[in-house]
Amino acid sequence: MKIHVLAHFFNALLLLWLIAAAGFLASELQVETVFAAAVTLVVAYFVFKRQRWGYFAAAAWGLACYQLAKEELALEVIKRPAMLGGFAVVVIALILHEVFCRRPTRGRDQPM
Repeated sequence: MKIHVLAHFFNALLLLWLIAAAGFLASELQVETVFAAAVTLVVAYFVFKRQRWGYFAAAAWGLACYQLAKEELALEVIKRPAMLGGFAVVVIALILHEVFCRRPTRGRDQPM
């Protein structure tokens, strides 16, 4: 029971992080950043719906932000927060995926 309360808190935190990232990306008003903001909002929608794809996409998006900041290809202005936030998003998304999207396990005696 406690794990689900904590998972709901982290789900809300992940949603706030994705929405804030979309707002930051959209504020530059370039074609690439507006597209990235739209993709971020789509990922946030699927995280809100607690779908398996949403958590996977959030982890991939967090890893992409981490790598872009590390290689200094984007997010130069906020390099350290982007790297730390990207790493945190990967960890949180994977944990939430395991809590909310776990498939029921089959026993050994059940047929496939």
